[in-house]
Amino acid sequence: MSLDYQTLMNWPFAASTRTYSRADSIRFAKGFGAGVDPSWREIDSRFIDDNPALTGLPMSAVALADGEFWQQDPRSGIVWQQMVHAQESLRVHRPLPVEGSVVLTQKIKDVFDRGDKGALMVQEQLLSDEQGHPLVSIEVTTVLRGNGGFGGQPQPSKRPEAIPDRRPDCTLEIRTPEGADTLFRLSADIAVAAQAQADTQQYMLRGLGCFGLAGRGALLMACDNEPDRLRAIGVRYAGPMLTSETMSIDLWHVRPGFALFKMHACERDAPVLSHGFIEFDPT
Repeated sequence: MSLDYQTLMNWPFAASTRTYSRADSIRFAKGFGAGVDPSWREIDSRFIDDNPALTGLPMSAVALADGEFWQQDPRSGIVWQQMVHAQESLRVHRPLPVEGSVVLTQKIKDVFDRGDKGALMVQEQLLSDEQGHPLVSIEVTTVLRGNGGFGGQPQPSKRPEAIPDRRPDCTLEIRTPEGADTLFRLSADIAVAAQAQADTQQYMLRGLGCFGLAGRGALLMACDNEPDRLRAIGVRYAGPMLTSETMSIDLWHVRPGFALFKMHACERDAPVLSHGFIEFDPT
């Protein structure tokens, strides 16, 4: 069955309630690498120490919206084995509580035909409180490499805002989670043998984990580690992130309340994220 545009646009996503605890918020933060690096102990403490000051990371919204692999349903016509997670962003409407229940609703925003390059699908997700007030909206862009040529509209030519041609205003290094049991390890059993030590294994992490880790770094550089100042954040995926490695994040302040960033793996000297952006309260 080939991809049918109207079938995807009318996909019957059911609203679902996601209940989470303070322990879950801590678990998400640790899945984003919080607590790994002792030098980040004071920075990370507000997200991983279960005390009255515990604060949830806004990127936890993506973890709460995660879980349903609906693209495997044959009715979708999606060649799910050739899906590539391309971009992700979130926008904060109200602070995400550190515990409670949220209602997840979602829909397909659009699908674009890229011909022999596949298709581009944009999915919208919304987390609301139980009274219906929006908390966080998420947009996920996926490349469907096996679904081009279905007769749809071409991909818009709009390009992301260019990173300034100058040295970054801020740079930091941040460690990725460690071990085979880390929360956002890729579900497929993919292990990459370390080049320097044959007895060391590194595991590929999901885009969700990469998004959360980059968010921690950008939050520190742009918002002084104050989650309530975050308005929106988004990334374009450029390569894999592995366990037990060091990420370097470069950030450029473009205008008040808006910055661009990118992230690469230090040991492998390889890009991981490109064209990241963060919108925030500058005060």
